[in-house]
Amino acid sequence: MDTELFQEIGLTRAEAKVYVALLRTGQTSAGALLRQTGLQNSTLHKTLHKLVQKGFASYILKGKRHIYHAADPETILKFINEKQRRFEHMLPELKLLQKPVEKQEAEVFEGFKGFKNMLQEVIKDGEPGDEYLFFSFYTENPDDFDNVYAFYKEFEKERAKRGIITKGVAPSKIKEKFKGRKTKNIVFVDTSIPLNISIFKNKVILTPWEERQISFLIHSAQLAESFRKYFFTVWEH
Repeated sequence: MDTELFQEIGLTRAEAKVYVALLRTGQTSAGALLRQTGLQNSTLHKTLHKLVQKGFASYILKGKRHIYHAADPETILKFINEKQRRFEHMLPELKLLQKPVEKQEAEVFEGFKGFKNMLQEVIKDGEPGDEYLFFSFYTENPDDFDNVYAFYKEFEKERAKRGIITKGVAPSKIKEKFKGRKTKNIVFVDTSIPLNISIFKNKVILTPWEERQISFLIHSAQLAESFRKYFFTVWEH
């Protein structure tokens, strides 16, 4: 008989061996068990004592001899259920101790439609006072460039409607592209800056469109905070 399952529920190899031997023999003495199990005398008596303590075996006295017999196998099921009940009682306390682990993942969006859907997804849980930060979008393709900036005018209105505060950093050379948009919270710089990056709450948006229209939405509080700190380093200087 495979006794590994007994070990998985908390019995030692010796306890499983002795318990099965007791089931097979009914009532027996320690001497008979020694011959059946092949265990050392000290190990056998220690094992019998533990089985009795756990309720898996009991004994009667015949003169000075201990005659052992196994408890009904359903006792093991009760033993398992009791462990489960005790663990369930402890579970709320364990959950209070558990440190939450942030789920980090990246989503990929293709094409201009995917790009627009991604941005709407990003701000859907936005609340008044949240900050949307960006390092300006830029691509050498004039059609992509114009299409994106035309969409940004509408997207800016959507953010404002939700009470989201927008702050941005952009190269001075594309300042004219911001005509018709509110620029009081946009800093234009002549120095080299990273481009095509936006940060909102625990999300980072990357839009490297030079080779193909592909956008990345990264969910990571750690990465978002890192980019946020860098943004304000540039913003303040």
